[in-house]
Amino acid sequence: MTQAPQSSKLGHRTATGVISVKYESAYFCGYAKLPSALPTTVTNSGLTLGLLLELETGTILDASVTLLSELAIKMVKSYVIGKNIVDDYESISQEVLYRHQGVAAKPIIKALTDIRRAYIEYMEKNSFFLRS
Repeated sequence: MTQAPQSSKLGHRTATGVISVKYESAYFCGYAKLPSALPTTVTNSGLTLGLLLELETGTILDASVTLLSELAIKMVKSYVIGKNIVDDYESISQEVLYRHQGVAAKPIIKALTDIRRAYIEYMEKNSFFLRS
């Protein structure tokens, strides 16, 4: 007797046990207060770091950050895109500390920490639907 396929909000388990995932990626945000000395503080009282993560692997596919200059945004993207939010967390944090010589370095790391924690919690709750 074959088992009926099971469905959930995240994926669908077929009769053969293979899971087809409904969503391959998700957008996670982290927030941090910015020092008042930054020009971006006039428009944004805090920093928002947004990362598009591949759910199954934790690979960072894209990034956005509420900094004013295009160069600062480009630098933040270079720190994170293509890296793993869990496995590469320490090396990303170190790279930000060494390469981002502005007062936004610590807020970037704080926001990254929030995203890492949110991703781990999300995967603990939903990993059943992402793996066979």
